[in-house]
Amino acid sequence: MCYSTSNKEKSIAQMERELEAQKKASLNYRPHYWMTGFAHETIYAVTQENPNIIDEMTWGIVEPWTNDVSERWKKLAGKSLNTQAEYVFENNRSEEAILRRRCIIPVTGYFEPYKIKSASYPHLVQPVHETYLGLLGVYNTINGINYTSILTAPANSFMEMVHNGKKRQPIMLDPNYWKEWVSNDLSDGQIRNMMFQCDTEQELEAFTVLRTATNARADNNTPEILEKQYFPEVVEQQKYDIRQADVYNENWDNLNSGNLNPSSLFG
Repeated sequence: MCYSTSNKEKSIAQMERELEAQKKASLNYRPHYWMTGFAHETIYAVTQENPNIIDEMTWGIVEPWTNDVSERWKKLAGKSLNTQAEYVFENNRSEEAILRRRCIIPVTGYFEPYKIKSASYPHLVQPVHETYLGLLGVYNTINGINYTSILTAPANSFMEMVHNGKKRQPIMLDPNYWKEWVSNDLSDGQIRNMMFQCDTEQELEAFTVLRTATNARADNNTPEILEKQYFPEVVEQQKYDIRQADVYNENWDNLNSGNLNPSSLFG
């Protein structure tokens, strides 16, 4: 079972310093404000094979024996971008990678859609105090190119309020275990434990942004996509959602903060 250590804040700070140093040492590192996975662009990760550098990854995993990656992407569609952790040991694209090619994908935040009927209101999810979230991934290497996928799991009670349609989330491993995830010494049981029991204890926030953030064809890679937007219909619906919940989540205090008072609504 995972637990927080007494020097957790020191541990997170050290990991962030190491990531920053690795970024500076990588001449090809190019940050994004926003990207769509369907463009199969370059993202960055710390890998099990080479944990001391930030490696380039192409977003969209395929089977390691794939000859025509572009054609395989067309058939897989969104299935190449995310891999359900519940089936990662049985999936042809990931069954070997989960044992030998795990990675941590450091991000400053990511977008999830909040649905009200047929309308989508994208939220930006990010840590409150730290710089990075560590998303779990696996990858295969074909002709020198790393093709990666983000591992997902059922949403926790905070993410259910953000990704309320499918109620899934990328696995955000607690920073205390980032290095362990890319070590070579994990058993199947330890891997499963880290995927399902080591959800990050970082304080998180989520807030609505421009609605174009869920439009893969829009020009969203600008600083403006990170700015808070206010939608009263979202606030009212989330107030209702919180009233229906069984267990209180402290991160709800950071959900569209300033517009909600979750403590007064719960129960």
